[in-house]
Amino acid sequence: MKQRLFLLLALAGLMTTAPAGAKSFDRGLGNPKKVYIQKGTVSVGASAGYNRFNATGENATSGASIYGVVTNLNGNAGLLTASASASWFFKDNMSLGVRLGYNNTAMDINNAGLVVESLNFSNKHIVNQTFTGALAFRGYIPLFDSRILALFGEARLTGGFGYGKDYAETARGKEGTYSDIYTVALGLYPGISVFVTDFLAVELSLPLLEGGYEWNIQTKGQAHDSALTRGFVNYKPSLLGVNLGIIFHF
Repeated sequence: MKQRLFLLLALAGLMTTAPAGAKSFDRGLGNPKKVYIQKGTVSVGASAGYNRFNATGENATSGASIYGVVTNLNGNAGLLTASASASWFFKDNMSLGVRLGYNNTAMDINNAGLVVESLNFSNKHIVNQTFTGALAFRGYIPLFDSRILALFGEARLTGGFGYGKDYAETARGKEGTYSDIYTVALGLYPGISVFVTDFLAVELSLPLLEGGYEWNIQTKGQAHDSALTRGFVNYKPSLLGVNLGIIFHF
């Protein structure tokens, strides 16, 4: 298996490397030497999103159905994301910057059942909040030598922390598990940028390659009695992570 993987990587390298002495060929798509954003420019931007889901029924044990897999769904969920960024162009089309992010996920499941009757959920309440900070390097390639449209690639080193609650409402109050969450990740995020005015640009980006580690320290009964860790590497674009941002350049 390792030999096959090495052979595939070697073939990919040969296919993407120009033969010695080969002439360069300009396909007219873009020239990285053309100035899209000039040296010395400062950029600031922000993005945010909010989604709210509700599923109700006549009582706590009846509700909506999702594709016939989840039945009698009764509850609600809210997803909130927000981020802010700032960068400085130390060279034409190249910048260094910082990003700050916030994510909040809240879910209240009064009742939910699966096709497998033995798997049912009720009286479940979940809250997760995370804060992230990142250092980012970005490079632009103007398309068709344009000063309006460009592709970009961003390398990002991210660290984050947050907390989570998973509890049920009982006669004695809220009982469940509380978690302290820590993450570190390195990722590559390509995208496209379009200027709509001389100083305002709209961009669309998505995760392409991400890898990192997560620590989840869980507390139950006022004692640190468990821990959950996760290492992850994702090599494919995540359409659920598509980000739309507004950036000001001055």
